Amino acid sequence: MRRRFFDEATEDLELINLTPLIDVLFTVLVLFIVISPFLDIESIQLGQKGAEAVGQRAKRKIRIFVQKNEQIKINDTPVTINQLPVVLQELKKTFHEDTVELYQDKKSPFGTYLQIKHALEQAGFEEMDLVVQSEG
Repeated sequence: MRRRFFDEATEDLELINLTPLIDVLFTVLVLFIVISPFLDIESIQLGQKGAEAVGQRAKRKIRIFVQKNEQIKINDTPVTINQLPVVLQELKKTFHEDTVELYQDKKSPFGTYLQIKHALEQAGFEEMDLVVQSEG
């Protein structure tokens, strides 16, 4: 009697139909292929070579340089961290559509970056390009 029950259980396992599972997997795969071009993926645009990159660089007017000793220059004019919010607000009035380029020395303190970022946000700038560079 016991042997007969075991034989029936193994017969049921052999009769499992995998066709619906495969159909569902193919349906999900097709949906993924159809939807994937519409997904908004964040990306970072890297620098471009050639004349187009030179034209973009010439178009921007606001460049902030931070050296490792926390010296800040805006377009080659020295500025203290306390003067920075006022200067940036004036620049925002003049160059309201331009993007700020921040050239930060990799050995400068992170706190300086945060202060500059906060001052840019307070002045109303929405974008900033960050360039990390070593001095020399």
